[in-house]
Amino acid sequence: MMHHTRDSRYRNLQDGSQSQRGVRGLDSAQVPMVEEAEMIATTSRELSDGGTPGSSQSSLRASSPPMVMGPNSGRPSDEASHNEVEEHEEPVPSMHDALKLKIVELVYFLLLKYQRKELITKAEILDSVIRDYEEHYPVIFSEASESLKLAFGIDVLEVNPLIHTYVLISSLGITYDGMYHGALGIPKTGLLIMSLCIIFMEGNYVSEERFWEVLSKIGMYDGRNHFLFGEPRKLFTKNFVQEGYLEYRRVPESDPPRFEFLWGPRAHAETTKMKILEFFASVARSDPRSYPDRYADALRDEGERA
Repeated sequence: MMHHTRDSRYRNLQDGSQSQRGVRGLDSAQVPMVEEAEMIATTSRELSDGGTPGSSQSSLRASSPPMVMGPNSGRPSDEASHNEVEEHEEPVPSMHDALKLKIVELVYFLLLKYQRKELITKAEILDSVIRDYEEHYPVIFSEASESLKLAFGIDVLEVNPLIHTYVLISSLGITYDGMYHGALGIPKTGLLIMSLCIIFMEGNYVSEERFWEVLSKIGMYDGRNHFLFGEPRKLFTKNFVQEGYLEYRRVPESDPPRFEFLWGPRAHAETTKMKILEFFASVARSDPRSYPDRYADALRDEGERA
C-alpha cells in the first residue's frame, strides 16, 4: 500500500486551491500550443519528409474546395443553357491564408538555418521567403519567431542591428537541443521546456499520469510514435533523464509502482523557475503573478541564486 503521507500528497495536488489554479493554467495553455502545432504541422511533416518550403502552398491549394460557378454567379443570364457544364475554378487564397503560408515557410527556413548553424539576415529572408510580401515582413517575422520558440524552443536573436543579422539559439538558457535523440535533426528543446513547465506548475513534481494527460492535449501520447519527434516515452524517461534535465523516479513505497517527474540537476543549473514561469505565462497568455504560489516559489529561487 502506498505510504499515507505520499498518498495524501497526491490528493492534495488535485484538491488544493493553488493546484487547481495550476491545473486550469495548464489546460488553458493547451489552446495556443495546439494552435501553433496546427500552424506548423505542414512545415514539420515537410521537414521530416525532406520536402521544400514551396510545397506547402501547393498542398494548400490542392486541399481547397473548388469554387462552383453556376448560372447565377454573375455571368449574363443569356449565356446559361440547359447543357451548360459547371465550371470549377480554383479560389484565390485570402491574404490571411497567404500570410499564414509565409509564416510556415519562414519557420521551415529558420529550422534549416538552425540545423546548419548559420546566421540569417533580413535581406536573405526577404529574398528567399518573403518576396512579394515585403510590406508584411514585421508580422511574418514576429509570428514565425514565436512559433519557432514555442514549438522547438529556439530563439531568434538580432546580433547586428545595422544589417539585421540574426542568430538562432536554444531558449531559456538550455544548452541541449536533442537533435541526436528521437527523430534525428529535429530540435527538441521545446518539448524539454514544456516538460519543465508541467513539473513546475504542478508544484515541482508531477505524477506520470498527469504528465501524459497534459501532453496528450498536443498530440504526444505514451507509447505512440510522434510523426515529428519520434517515440515520446524514450525522450522523457530516458534521453532527457540521461542528459540531467529530468528526474524520473518511483514513488517510494508505492504498490503497485507509480512514478513521477521532477527537474534534474542540469535544469536547475541552466535555467530558473522564473524563466519557466514567464515562458508558461506567455503561452497561456496570462501574467506570471496570476499564479501567486508559483510566483512566490520562483522569487525564492531567484533569491537563493543571488
